[in-house]
Amino acid sequence: MDYIIRNIITIGLPTLMLLIARVATGKTGDAATWSALRKVGGSFGMLIGLGVLVFVGFVANYFSYFVVDSLLVRFYQKRRVLEQPEQLVTEIDKLPITNDLKIKLKWTVLHSNNQIISLKPVILKWFMLAASVDALLSITGYLGEFNLLFELSSHFKLQYLLAGLSIFIFFALVRLKKIWLLVSAFCIIINLAEIVPWYFPAPAFAGVTPGQNLRIFHSNVLTSNRRYSEVISLVKAEQPDIAVFVEVSTVWAKELAVLSEIFPYSSNLQESERFGSAIYSKLPLENASIKAFSKRRKSLFADVRFQGKIISLILVHPTVPIKQPSFIERNRQLAGIGEYAAQVKNPLIVVGDFNTTMWSPFYKNMVKTGNLRNARSGFGILPTWPTFMPLAYIPIDHFLVSKEIGVLKIRTGRNVGSDHLPLITDLVI
Repeated sequence: MDYIIRNIITIGLPTLMLLIARVATGKTGDAATWSALRKVGGSFGMLIGLGVLVFVGFVANYFSYFVVDSLLVRFYQKRRVLEQPEQLVTEIDKLPITNDLKIKLKWTVLHSNNQIISLKPVILKWFMLAASVDALLSITGYLGEFNLLFELSSHFKLQYLLAGLSIFIFFALVRLKKIWLLVSAFCIIINLAEIVPWYFPAPAFAGVTPGQNLRIFHSNVLTSNRRYSEVISLVKAEQPDIAVFVEVSTVWAKELAVLSEIFPYSSNLQESERFGSAIYSKLPLENASIKAFSKRRKSLFADVRFQGKIISLILVHPTVPIKQPSFIERNRQLAGIGEYAAQVKNPLIVVGDFNTTMWSPFYKNMVKTGNLRNARSGFGILPTWPTFMPLAYIPIDHFLVSKEIGVLKIRTGRNVGSDHLPLITDLVI
């Protein structure tokens, strides 16, 4: 019986993860399974997704031993006080469990002087390990300029904060190992310092009347996503003045063409069958062009005439930093965006999937060089990716604006089948 329970736990957890990912794809059959594996693997693909599920299975199997064995051991320890050991041994022999567990239970009831086996030391060690890892990752993010993995660790400030809070509460309750209480407090403070400022109220813009604000809709539609009608319906419901899209495949480009009925002006870039960008606008687009901030992943540029003013708009989608070459390439693109933004004389909006968060040193250098600010300021961190793994949510889609532009509101849209949530912002010039 214990063998069966362990296997249920071992197989059940990764199976549950896969089922949730399958539902998120909106597909059925084998296609849903392969798409689910790609979702679990995120930007790293299907094989990594399979590896994640296998790893989760190993972890679940490891903990299943503590759960099953410890519960039975503690059950018989308590009965040992009131019942004869010989009777308990006879009972244990009849249990439908493995011989290894029977030996462990017999040893428990036959040795009256044995110490009560407790999960506390095991749990304590795991929380100590968690505190160490949380502190290490909280620090390495600040060294992101030197290494891909260090930079990757900079993105999960919210997760580190939540982990730090959980660890702090645990050590406060057990009242042991005060040093670990301090370590967890350090994790809370260092990550709060990066998160709380995003919630400080932004400057208010008085006297703004309806019709004076510029609404822009952004969505990374995901090339493998087939929920075309949901994306189009959301755009129509939000009624933006400008709608921009990245990861537009040739199929997506054809589906989005229906938006021309609402948006008479458009500009498109199709770099490959799988990847492209598109701008749809109710306002005239002028000087539409393609900007190359590096050798890969070009960007769309256009001037928009709004209330007698010219606003420059750049739609970007830097490279995914999976390996060192793409990491270097993305960083060049971010640096190029910042340098170009510094030269633009018009009010400027830079929008897109930047494949980095606000806590990356490369992001910080970009906004500093370009004299840009994130429209999120005052509205919270607004995580946008990955929709298939909410506990890992991070904000990698951004609206960056120059100082002449005010932000009335910014928010995420509903899930429309992509691994990114849409972003909608209302701006005032």
